[in-house]
Amino acid sequence: MPTPDAAAPTSIRPDPLEAGLAGIFAFDPEPSVFHRVDERVERAIRSWTPPSARLSGRARPRLRRRAGIAGLLAAVIVVGGAGGGLLGLYAWLSGPYSSLPWERGEELGISQVVDGYRVTIDRAYADATRLMLAISVVDELQRPGISQLMAMSTVVTDESGRYSGNGATSSPLDRTTAANMIWLTPAAIPLPAGPRRFHVVMPHIEVRDDATPPPESADVDGWNPWRSHLGPWTFDFELQVAGGTAAAPTAVAEVGGVRVSIARLVAAPSVVRVELEVEGAAGSDWSPIGEVRHGGRVLRFVTSSLGDGGPIELLTDAGVDDASGEWTVQIDELVGLNVAGTDEVRLAGPWILRFTLP
Repeated sequence: MPTPDAAAPTSIRPDPLEAGLAGIFAFDPEPSVFHRVDERVERAIRSWTPPSARLSGRARPRLRRRAGIAGLLAAVIVVGGAGGGLLGLYAWLSGPYSSLPWERGEELGISQVVDGYRVTIDRAYADATRLMLAISVVDELQRPGISQLMAMSTVVTDESGRYSGNGATSSPLDRTTAANMIWLTPAAIPLPAGPRRFHVVMPHIEVRDDATPPPESADVDGWNPWRSHLGPWTFDFELQVAGGTAAAPTAVAEVGGVRVSIARLVAAPSVVRVELEVEGAAGSDWSPIGEVRHGGRVLRFVTSSLGDGGPIELLTDAGVDDASGEWTVQIDELVGLNVAGTDEVRLAGPWILRFTLP
């Protein structure tokens, strides 16, 4: 069973510069991406020719590949990290668009150790639209050769079913510790406000093992230092859900024969989710560009799903605590693919949809 961890993070406000950079450059790679990066780095090291050899025509010396990869890895750790220990890493990972869930999240500090790897759910936040888990992983045995860890694979369920992945980021503090921030979408939206029980299973963590150098043979392209270390780590906890407001307003706009309507809007403290329907446009995979205005604030769309025949799901860069009053959803442009799916199509608006919520 998970055991409490006394060292739980406390509230922290991200540094504006670091938070801004994190928001701009944040991405959510799968472990296979790291594998491919490692392979390309290895190939680059093998093919690199020192400037002196290129100028003189001398044969280049063979590089010690293990040392080259270790040097690159050290640079990644320095760039990826942030000051202030795990707290600083979490603040850096949360970025400007996710600081509210971090600041309002509940400190849990529940840990479980499997094979010397301690996984801790440090903090969690939930509202009507999403669940955030701040999870750290520590190699308590400080195994030699291990240079980095990641803990982003989670299976989360509650009374409504299984949550789907919405994104995850990871950053190392040092070679034995990493902070991870995971975002998930509930099985049923919106989540109602109030206490809720969650069951979290982490089937495995990712471990980077540089103890064994790449092989000298031609199969080096199939080599990578990342491997999965099986758990599982399991957690059960109760969390207070912040809730939100869901509505299906009657709002429609048409420009140039293209009709845009709102199927549903879910306003939560951390984000506003707008589900749009597009009709009459010749093409597919529409990604709307625009914003939401409410209560004197402008909330810009920062992510969207690709249209697959159903509503297009849009998320804003911030949320609202009070959804009552006048709303304006403005779509400045629709970006998608032509009917053949071969070329980009851009349809100019604006489509302006106005409505009022009680």
